[in-house]
Amino acid sequence: MNHSGTHSLAAGQGRRRNVLLLLAWHSMDVFRGIARFARDAGWILDSRFERSGEVPETWSGDGVLGVLGVHPEVDRFAARSKAPFVNIGYSDIGSAPRVMADQAQIAKLAADHFRNRGFRHFCYYLRDHQPGNLGRCEALRTELARTGNELIVIDGQFGEGSNGSSRIRWLARRLKGLAKPAALLAEIDDYAIEVVQAAVSAGIHVPEELAVLGVGNDELRCPLAPVPLSSINDNEQGIGQQSAALLEQLMNGRPAPQRPLIVPPLGVVTRQSTDILAIDHPMVARALKAIREQFNQPLTAEGMIANVPMSRRRLHDAFVRALGRSVAEELTRLRVNHAKRLLSETPSKLHEISSACGFNSEARLVIVFTRQTGMTPGEYRKVFNPDAPKTAKVGRPSGSRKRE
Repeated sequence: MNHSGTHSLAAGQGRRRNVLLLLAWHSMDVFRGIARFARDAGWILDSRFERSGEVPETWSGDGVLGVLGVHPEVDRFAARSKAPFVNIGYSDIGSAPRVMADQAQIAKLAADHFRNRGFRHFCYYLRDHQPGNLGRCEALRTELARTGNELIVIDGQFGEGSNGSSRIRWLARRLKGLAKPAALLAEIDDYAIEVVQAAVSAGIHVPEELAVLGVGNDELRCPLAPVPLSSINDNEQGIGQQSAALLEQLMNGRPAPQRPLIVPPLGVVTRQSTDILAIDHPMVARALKAIREQFNQPLTAEGMIANVPMSRRRLHDAFVRALGRSVAEELTRLRVNHAKRLLSETPSKLHEISSACGFNSEARLVIVFTRQTGMTPGEYRKVFNPDAPKTAKVGRPSGSRKRE
């Protein structure tokens, strides 16, 4: 959403706007996204609820950013409030416009992450029955069904007791009963860490027997989990920023959108909890390991698998059967994904990225990246890393045309 040209003063009022935060849940990245927009717009942020948990009885500000369906007092406040309200979340309580993560894309990232590692048994930890958790579960079920895979749901609603230790014991018993190796997605990082704790207590090896993936990419908790946790970066800063931009539009008198605003995720951050290949064919596993270890080298796919003792034709056929793509296609996928990560997370210049990804030139990176994503590297960075310094002016490769 383009929010350029925001003003620090309320239209026609000559004063800064006062915006109340009623998020009812903790996400530093959502807060950062809101704060970034608020600074540019000159807002005053009233965050007393985030500290005290007390919803104000009366309030006379200009707009509210909140989460509905979690805190009853917040729901009641929203029902009686006259100020524009933006709901950051999945509950459709009331009529407030919503901003949420793209569940379908999160599910696709998770399914691809697991399928690319050769998993055939897929699970979801349904920790509670909140709309977001249920929606993410169904999105993963739908995505897996596209390729004929089934989803096993571990429903935490039927766990024993509400305290942590009894839940871990119950979860450990459920994990023991899974066909191995299995791949599991949990709605958020906290729930995924709970799964890791249960697996460790049950003597289940993560990731060799159970690969675990969270959502949120909490940079404090994920690296410090019992097994460092892989997680999907669901772009919570972008969610916060776009929620604030939508509220600014409402406060300017523009009508609310008819549909929720869906914010795409940024990708999977791989750590130890999923860093495994579950490939039955030993030569395919060996070839895949060689490609993953050398994709950032300026070698061809043939060069990377030269030491695999199997004819190229038989290896190619076995590789396609196991992964659904060729050795060369896997190499391209790894290089483009690494380029995406560097473009979205670093200020690196294009020639540095092309070298780090194994491309022999900037021009080759632009051609391959554009063909695979429909965007040039520069366009991708503008969308997913708008604060990166403009270190390189990247155009389209000759003869290419922008997708409408």
